[in-house]
Amino acid sequence: MAYDAEKYWAERYNTIDITKSGHIDLPADYNKWLYERKKELLFEGLNAAHFNPVDASVLEIATGTGVYVEAWQKRGVSRLVGIDISAAAVADVQRRFPNYRFYKRDLAEPGLVDLVGSGFDLVTAIDMLYHIVRDSDFPIALRNIAETVKPGGLLAIHDLFLRTGEYDGGYIKLRTLDTYRAALDAAGFEIVWRKPSFFFAVQPRAVSSRRTLRLMQEIWERFTCPLIERLPNLAGRSTYWTDKIIGAVMKEGPSFGMMICRRRT
Repeated sequence: MAYDAEKYWAERYNTIDITKSGHIDLPADYNKWLYERKKELLFEGLNAAHFNPVDASVLEIATGTGVYVEAWQKRGVSRLVGIDISAAAVADVQRRFPNYRFYKRDLAEPGLVDLVGSGFDLVTAIDMLYHIVRDSDFPIALRNIAETVKPGGLLAIHDLFLRTGEYDGGYIKLRTLDTYRAALDAAGFEIVWRKPSFFFAVQPRAVSSRRTLRLMQEIWERFTCPLIERLPNLAGRSTYWTDKIIGAVMKEGPSFGMMICRRRT
């Protein structure tokens, strides 16, 4: 069946927990460690781009369960607006963070700037853009973002930037790094920072060598997955530190990565 985003996310958020906005197939205790790694890289990249969150304005695409909203609040963001396609998710974060504004909105629908305004210092699209599955909607989504961020402002993306080919999983569409580069350039952005986030914490996909890919998949299936099922917190802590150490020296990884872009002035 064709992917119906509205229906899919309404059903996914029939209950609210971080597996719904994170990795739905993995336990909540494990997802907490995945979020820790992503938040760490997000702020590392933003720091490298000289972004100061104090009194800044942030537009968060796909606020989900509000993990990043909480992080922004702690860092002193003055203006935060969020959108999500799930009405239940929007209602939940609006209740928990009444000082910010949240709207139910599909990023692929044109005219986002008319709803949320413009001039944002930062727009975040963490684990979201691969849910834009139709290629015709992808440039619309990026154009929506470009219209809301100020010239010289930043865009943070967490995605799986494939080296070759594409992957269509129905409700996800994984694109190549080259596709991203071209689409971002057309929308008026330049990539200023990029770093791999996961090596062993999630399934590998962005691996050119078939032999290496098979080996990493075998490690995931035979060792990592059984450990996650039995001891999710221990598995999360172990993969977090493993990926953090490897990520300190490796420029490319077999899985997801964080990217910081700047809108051209």
